[in-house]
Amino acid sequence: MAVSIEELINKKDEIQRNKKKEYDLETSIGEITVELPTRSLVLESNKLDEGESDAYLVYHVVIAPNLADKKLQEAYKCGEPTDIVKALFLPGELTAVSRKVPA
Repeated sequence: MAVSIEELINKKDEIQRNKKKEYDLETSIGEITVELPTRSLVLESNKLDEGESDAYLVYHVVIAPNLADKKLQEAYKCGEPTDIVKALFLPGELTAVSRKVPA
């Protein structure tokens, strides 16, 4: 049965609390902090090829560690900024991480 208007009204505070701006996720590289993506970021990532969309989304929502850090990018010899997520995460983990991000 679908949620009722009354239930939505009664759960308003809970729903708002659940819209956290930042989340910590455990990964193979350790704990990372991600932020809630904007609608435009989700739309942009959805326009990309399947493998690229996950990398793009993860690269842009991870706020700690800073994946855009120049020294980190150089250490992993990244040609493109999003190459860092492919270098850091295990095969398949990138998709799992992107799916954990509330979008």
